[in-house]
Amino acid sequence: MSVEETAKNNRPSFNQIAQHFSPAWFAAVMGTAVIPLAVSFAPFPWIRPFAGAFTLLAVAMFLAMLVPWAWRFVRYPADVHRDLSHPVAANFFPTMPISLIIIALDLLKFPDLFFAPAVSREIAFYLWLIGALGIYGFGFAILERIYRHEGIKLSHANFGWYIPPVSKLLIPVAGLELAQLYPARIELTFGLSMISLGVGFFLFLFVGAAVYHRYIFEQLPMSRFAATFFIGIAPTAIIAVTLFKMIHLFEAQPALGVDPHAFAAVAKLAVLMNWGFALWWFIMALLVIAHYIRRLDLPYALSWWAFTFPSGALAVASGAAWKVSGFGSIQAIYYGVTVFLVAVWAIVLARTLRGVASGQVFAPAH
Repeated sequence: MSVEETAKNNRPSFNQIAQHFSPAWFAAVMGTAVIPLAVSFAPFPWIRPFAGAFTLLAVAMFLAMLVPWAWRFVRYPADVHRDLSHPVAANFFPTMPISLIIIALDLLKFPDLFFAPAVSREIAFYLWLIGALGIYGFGFAILERIYRHEGIKLSHANFGWYIPPVSKLLIPVAGLELAQLYPARIELTFGLSMISLGVGFFLFLFVGAAVYHRYIFEQLPMSRFAATFFIGIAPTAIIAVTLFKMIHLFEAQPALGVDPHAFAAVAKLAVLMNWGFALWWFIMALLVIAHYIRRLDLPYALSWWAFTFPSGALAVASGAAWKVSGFGSIQAIYYGVTVFLVAVWAIVLARTLRGVASGQVFAPAH
């Protein structure tokens, strides 16, 4: 039997793919959909078609993944329940509604690429709302199970645990822009954004302390979780972008009596501080990955998509920090991180397609 025939015979069926479909798959959508946002600060004529291509690709990936993801809930609820109760896998379920919010942000950033601007913004509003509800739904389901889980050990902790807090922090990134576009809906958009910022911020502090403790007092996680160290970039990068959005919102319309000039002065400093921590973590993450490559190993795993979205969040935060400061050094960092994002995305996509062709990425993860 030839190698091609063997590979064909070993290829999993749709039901097998659905049964073992990892909730982490939507991290690929996140890493793809963030690229249009990352490149949007660059003043080049090819940015719009480039962003449009990646937005379409992200939507296509989302729809393709939604089929086995949804079928798994219908056909294999026991497997879904097992993953929701798993101390590592459960934290990746919010990547699906997060993807909706990032696609909504693409439509808000480039509203006339595919539809009339009013249509794009209305679609973005409902994607944001559905995404926010999904984030809270999965968040409650995950934490309730974690609290009563009797088998969680310190060694289970990794930066994948950041995903539920980070998902809350993403809600205001789109919500504040929608609050500016739809003043009549400000109670929902602005109110939910502020609630989510508070929930995400404090959960980030609580979870971050636990995960940081694990990395100091335990061995580094196994190689297939190495890329999750990059997720540590995301929280403060997203907070920096949220503050940037708040500056624009308060300049455009009054909310809660906030003085836009007084707020902007403080918020610009906070943007730079949060961006600075995200940049520091990016360098730290590169050093940790270099350690895995030199001393351990770094075989391909689906978790490699964790290289992409956090790098994209840093690129967007770098663009925001550049705009509020006007510093040429931050502009150079923005371009460097954006190039890194696109390059690492291409590498991870190529390795993922190879895994899809062989069927290896559809094997049970645990």
